[in-house]
Amino acid sequence: MSKVVVAGGSGFVGGHLIAELNAAGHEVVLLSRSGKSEPGARTVIWDAKTVGAWASELDGALAVYNLSGTPVDKKWTPEVQKQIRDSRVFSTRAIGEAIAVSKSRPQAWINASAIGFYGDRGNESLSESSKIGQGFLAETCLDWEKAMGDFDLPNVSQTAIRIGIVLGKEGGAFPILNNLAKAFLGGAVGSGKQYMSWIHVRDLARMMVWAIDQGIDGPVNGVAPNPVTNAEFMAALRELHGRPPIPPAPSPILKLATGLMGKEAEVLLSGAKVFPTVAKSRGFEFEFPDLREALGQLADVVPTAWANAK
Repeated sequence: MSKVVVAGGSGFVGGHLIAELNAAGHEVVLLSRSGKSEPGARTVIWDAKTVGAWASELDGALAVYNLSGTPVDKKWTPEVQKQIRDSRVFSTRAIGEAIAVSKSRPQAWINASAIGFYGDRGNESLSESSKIGQGFLAETCLDWEKAMGDFDLPNVSQTAIRIGIVLGKEGGAFPILNNLAKAFLGGAVGSGKQYMSWIHVRDLARMMVWAIDQGIDGPVNGVAPNPVTNAEFMAALRELHGRPPIPPAPSPILKLATGLMGKEAEVLLSGAKVFPTVAKSRGFEFEFPDLREALGQLADVVPTAWANAK
């Protein structure tokens, strides 16, 4: 049984990753700031900023993951922007410094990133080789990935998983959007033309485990192979629950509503059409490549029309 270290793994994605690692026969050590436990993992405290006693856990480990980062679904005040950036950059540097001083370094370092790297790109098809976009999220992702790339670690693959919109029953975007659709409120957001590059949480966790043995230095897009527009996504949810079409939510109203709720409208109004080019080229097989199949599995509902279309 090989040991794997997961930093910041007490959240939605981390729980699924730990379950996949356990299923693959790995012993999991969870690095947590709060000390919160997670089924299938032994918890060790760290501060996500500096190298401490926790660093000894990396000695002899097969792989180390870093999923740490303050959530971005807040109003982006200057203070919040600093928290979002620093929480990602500082934790990544701490992991890099710990690997550098390890006597027996991990085979793989897999660090979270995000498709926010590409910015708001309209209908442009994007792969890992596409240039960086503009805006706060793009700049944050660049700093995040650079914090990893600054370390020269021979014989340690350094993979940045650029995570898309993660769909899962108990977290991510699905519960909120699904409830809106069921409540006859599932209209498109803004123009509805912005792309949603989504991935089922199980496929994301599987991809992260798969990455251990791939020896990839650089980014891997953690998205499904079939991105859709926001209008297409919401239409699929409405169809899932037998709800009729409704008018889209205009951008000005959405910006007002998100501002009142302390959220950032840009997260909903921007998008990027991202493809998992590296994963596909290396033979990764998605369990949920199709949006309808993913939504049906998550909602435990498959309309007769969908079943007959197969």
